Amino acid sequence: MRVVKQAKIIAEGNVLTPEIAKKIQDIGVFAIVVGGAITRPQLITERFVDVLK
Repeated sequence: MRVVKQAKIIAEGNVLTPEIAKKIQDIGVFAIVVGGAITRPQLITERFVDVLK
């Protein structure tokens, strides 16, 4: 049987800003998935508009 000595963690979900990505990076994850923040910019724009009205 083989024992895993180090797992590679991939963070995914709710990475909406560079600041959030930086906090995740600082934890030491292997990779960060930035999905909707890049593929659905209209949703990110709506969040800013809603707050800044």
